[in-house]
Amino acid sequence: MADSNISAFPLHRRRKLVESIARDLESKNGEDANAFWRSTVKTILVQLSASGIAPGIAEQEIRMLLRAVLGGIATRSAKLGR
Repeated sequence: MADSNISAFPLHRRRKLVESIARDLESKNGEDANAFWRSTVKTILVQLSASGIAPGIAEQEIRMLLRAVLGGIATRSAKLGR
């Protein structure tokens, strides 16, 4: 099957999604955080695939989402003086 040209609104710009994931990750440590992230990514990848997003584009979206989530965590930590 050929790759799709369908695109979605960028995940890393979905403020509520980024903030929700960041809050959840901040409340977890170690393997719990890893398991949460893997589960979240799997769910999002399934949704993107079902929407017709090509696997390569979906993976790129996940990478940008991770950067946004980690950036949000870093920003909040800096504001709280952690």
